[in-house]
Amino acid sequence: MGKVAFNQLFENLETYVNPALKTTVLVLSYGQNKARCQVKEFYGRTFEKSWEQLFAFYRSLPSNIAYYRIDLITEEQTLSFEELLESIDEVKRNNYIPFGIRVEGFKKRLFLKEELVANAILIPSKEHIVGKNRPQLQFSEKNFKNYIKRKYNIEEYTMNYLLKSTIHTFKTQAFFIENDTTYELLSDDIGNQVRVIEETNFQENLDLVIERGANYLLDQLDETGKFIYGYFPCYDSQINNYNSIRHFSSLYALFEAAEFLADKKMIQSGLEGLLWGFEHLSEVNQGEFLIKDFDKGVIEYKLGAQAMAILAAAKYTQITGDTQFFENMKTLTHTIEKIFLTKENETIHVFDENLKIKEQFRIIYYDGEALFSMLRAYELMKDEEIFAICKRLMSHFVKHNYEKYNDHWLSYAVNEFLKHEEQDEYYQFGLKNALNRLNFIEKRDTAYPTMLELLTAATKMILKLEVYDNRQKVISDADFQDAKNRIFEVMEHRAHHEMVTGVMFPEFSMYFKAPYKIEYGFFARHDRFRMRIDDAEHFLSGFVNFRMLMNGSE
Repeated sequence: MGKVAFNQLFENLETYVNPALKTTVLVLSYGQNKARCQVKEFYGRTFEKSWEQLFAFYRSLPSNIAYYRIDLITEEQTLSFEELLESIDEVKRNNYIPFGIRVEGFKKRLFLKEELVANAILIPSKEHIVGKNRPQLQFSEKNFKNYIKRKYNIEEYTMNYLLKSTIHTFKTQAFFIENDTTYELLSDDIGNQVRVIEETNFQENLDLVIERGANYLLDQLDETGKFIYGYFPCYDSQINNYNSIRHFSSLYALFEAAEFLADKKMIQSGLEGLLWGFEHLSEVNQGEFLIKDFDKGVIEYKLGAQAMAILAAAKYTQITGDTQFFENMKTLTHTIEKIFLTKENETIHVFDENLKIKEQFRIIYYDGEALFSMLRAYELMKDEEIFAICKRLMSHFVKHNYEKYNDHWLSYAVNEFLKHEEQDEYYQFGLKNALNRLNFIEKRDTAYPTMLELLTAATKMILKLEVYDNRQKVISDADFQDAKNRIFEVMEHRAHHEMVTGVMFPEFSMYFKAPYKIEYGFFARHDRFRMRIDDAEHFLSGFVNFRMLMNGSE
């Protein structure tokens, strides 16, 4: 980082100095993307004194540092250790820590909120179930001591000194520097502090996230065509499960991104993934061609797995014109009709290894996935037998009020169905599927990427409805305009919210164990920052479809 950039940082940070604080604290995070960054704090009675210390230390560092981040403490609240524990216990989601912690007394310690979460210093209780109950966060004594050893090079044998220390929770103003480019960081109340993304630079950042995120997903494909399934990034722990649905659905998202980016290498790698999937995840059972899955070593046949294999193959075919998977798509649609669809048009979600019904219903995703995938196959193959199956499913979903599920795959499916057959009831179904949960979607604090997917599909449907001859029989002009404006408004909000809460920008990834593996990937913060291939899939599909809508195309 050059002297000019550093001088500019001095001026930028100086404007945020809080004169009410007795001590000015600056924190320098620095490192290379091969390992967790180092963090060092500097204390002074004035901003200038703290800055002098920081600058002298900076000049002693080697020249090959990849990035720096400088935080200035701007707000502090003093409390006892017992009060700190109460504040931590009030946090409603795992890793949603809105403050850093500073300790004064017998020992000086300081932890940015990024350090707290990336080193799992605060962990949930054993009773915590993601999405079901509060985490009841508490200190992990083991992780606390391990990080003290790494950061301060001191063996910490006890945490008892915290009981007699003065504790401060704090917030900061921060700037991140990479390749001599300075980014102001914006903090929020759920723990994220990433670059400022606003209307003037939103599209630029969206394009960056799609390109880098697609390449992140591509990097998870090995040379055979199998994915690295995912990571828990705090300690670079690889997730060793595998799932056929997520294999094929992640390929679908990769093909979507490859089409948008016009990336032939990405398409070729996706093809290898398809070939691997059909070779290793399929089998013939009792004369039927099926995609299989494993649950703790037990074979299952899921409706969603058949559907995702069709969808990924259809997307590859659509963008390349290569018809080598036509037979697979045709056979799998036959499998869905014969095995997974009853004469009453009800779906069966899961069979056991002997093709006995294991679960009639497991998750609503499977129904929309089945309809959407077969519609994509029909569009390519023009096989009226396939469309007849789709018509049976669509009619069943409408008759039995499936819009109550507010599912993104159903949103995809109804929008796709309307390409081939328009009816008032289908539009009404699609509107209810999206509109009935808009307030919840707007206020949801987690990244929850399937919400953006639902809204992009609903927006495409709204654009069809706008020119539909019978629109006024579906919805009045005034209500239509209100619905259109509301869906667009919430969609834009969700796109921004997802970007700042679910993308592993380098200013955040630097605090984890192996930044180079996870930069510009996508994470589920409340589930130990889980980064599975399907997390990347949902984020990418939503962002790509949103970006295409911004372009005025589907």
